[in-house]
Amino acid sequence: MIMKQWIFGILLLLCSTPVFAIPQTDNDVNDFNALTPEDRQLLEKIIRLVDEGLNEAVAPDFDYLIKKYPDNYLVQYEQAYNFYFLGQYDKVIEAEKKLLGSESVSERTYQLIGNSYDMLGNRDEAIKIYQEGLKHFPQSGSLYLELGNIYNMNEDYDKALQSYNSGILVQPDFSSNYYRAAPLYIASESAKVWGLVYAETAVLLAPSNDARHKEMTEDIIFCLKENIKLNVGDSTVVSVKLVPGRDMEIDGATQKVYLGFPGIYEGAFGRPLMKMLLEKQAFTCSLSQLIEIRKGMLENYFDVTNNLYGNSMYLLEFQKKILDAGHWDAYNYFLFMESFPELFDEWYDANSSAFDAFAEWYDNNPFTLGDGRSVNPMQIFDNYHPVDLMEAISIQAELLTDKK
Repeated sequence: MIMKQWIFGILLLLCSTPVFAIPQTDNDVNDFNALTPEDRQLLEKIIRLVDEGLNEAVAPDFDYLIKKYPDNYLVQYEQAYNFYFLGQYDKVIEAEKKLLGSESVSERTYQLIGNSYDMLGNRDEAIKIYQEGLKHFPQSGSLYLELGNIYNMNEDYDKALQSYNSGILVQPDFSSNYYRAAPLYIASESAKVWGLVYAETAVLLAPSNDARHKEMTEDIIFCLKENIKLNVGDSTVVSVKLVPGRDMEIDGATQKVYLGFPGIYEGAFGRPLMKMLLEKQAFTCSLSQLIEIRKGMLENYFDVTNNLYGNSMYLLEFQKKILDAGHWDAYNYFLFMESFPELFDEWYDANSSAFDAFAEWYDNNPFTLGDGRSVNPMQIFDNYHPVDLMEAISIQAELLTDKK
């Protein structure tokens, strides 16, 4: 247990951006500096106590600051935030709505009001508030997340995915939209591949969140185990059902062919699974098999397609960097450590230096999205190099056969 906590500590230092309660924006800085030095210390102390769950104890201090600084947005917001944790949602809405006209208003205000309406059971009003917030803060991944969560709870999954994907588009390094979208895609009949991609992306963008880490890797394992079948009897049959069909579109003007990424991703599993089948291995989704088939899929994709999607599918590009740097096993043991804790501990005891080398490498090569790097269906063709019909047919065939 101590060893695992130490590992998470390394990854937290390497992969996380510190989050400070105050200040978060330039306006927060101005509001914070408007307080006396003594009151700044008091506000910092109050916020620490709120984070520790001592919400009732700080109420008199908030009353003091509100009385002294009635027009200070930061003080008003932090008091409303405390109201939220006290379950006083009506007070949150009343206090925060007064702030909507403030020059200091931020996306957090709309988020807190919407969340309060949600907690009161008024989801329609929450949706209106989030949508209004997005008019003012169209680049807010958090507001798209909240909107998607409401649609998800309403079982309107198409709108939920649309909201999560919009949040991914405007804020690609914000992990929560991938985390929420991944299980919806995995549960779908037509887009399981995007669920696999989003689940791994969510882990890479927030590697120290061990609860989500476990949930995402369990989803990956479940999806592969349910949708990959090997017949190790007399007949040699491989069945992979991650997509209902292989998409291929032809541009009528240029005659260039666009191959759908999910079909290519599924097809790239062909060679490693055939190899496993010929070795008469039953597919159990063990950790060793995950490491093997994921490596085989990656090598197959780059070998046959020459990185068809480029940085539009940066997850594969990043995995290739890990593989080329010699850290493939360490990365996969890290990725699935929450799902196979005993195997990870055993491997780590014998390979701590390999894990340390991977952690150091990741410190110098973090997984970041944006600036031309993406992993979503809206941008999958941004760096795509179109092929002609014969090339497209050749790619589809070669993914399943060993050219060697």
